[in-house]
Amino acid sequence: MLNIENMDFGWEAGNNCLQDVNLHIKRGEQWVITGENGAGKSTLLRLAAGLLKPSSGKVYVDGVDLAQMKSVEKAAQIGFLFQEVERQLFHSSVRDEIRFGLRLQRLPSALIEERTQYALETCGLGAVTNKHPLDLHSGQRRMVAVASLCAMQPPLLLLDEPSRDFDPYWMAIFDAWLEKNRQQGTTVIAISHDPEFSLRHFQRTILVNQGTARISI
Repeated sequence: MLNIENMDFGWEAGNNCLQDVNLHIKRGEQWVITGENGAGKSTLLRLAAGLLKPSSGKVYVDGVDLAQMKSVEKAAQIGFLFQEVERQLFHSSVRDEIRFGLRLQRLPSALIEERTQYALETCGLGAVTNKHPLDLHSGQRRMVAVASLCAMQPPLLLLDEPSRDFDPYWMAIFDAWLEKNRQQGTTVIAISHDPEFSLRHFQRTILVNQGTARISI
């Protein structure tokens, strides 16, 4: 599902923070990325999503070079959850936020409404459908971003500190959503510093080493 081949990345020319990264993840696998702060975990995840371009090397999603994919094609294949979810909330109501990605895919209106309603129910947001996402508390805001991914149903999920901001109630809802994705064969890669969350959901670990910033699996 995701192949990274001989990839380097640096914020400045000649100064790589990630180097010679090779990573091969099969469809339906669940991986957690760990490492010290500043090691390059979020950078790696953003490179995998096509939000950053590698200095050298290639990233393939389902066999297609990520550099050759249009934004709408990436959105259909990859769901990305930012650590700061406020960065990906733009609309004035929860329902419109969830609909947005589906509309960009130009899906039939009936299917858009069906998937939107499913996401609202799955993510426990039925009571706040018409509220502004930024008026909600932090756990609900994060779940609105999750609901947008739930509606899109991408085969690859990239999650940056997904358990952040969740109290036990919202964590249980999020856990159930992740479990549904596992059962459906979704590939999931997450950054997490939460050992209990990682043990519940991930069988394989990618360690990003600070300094050398190489990946060991």
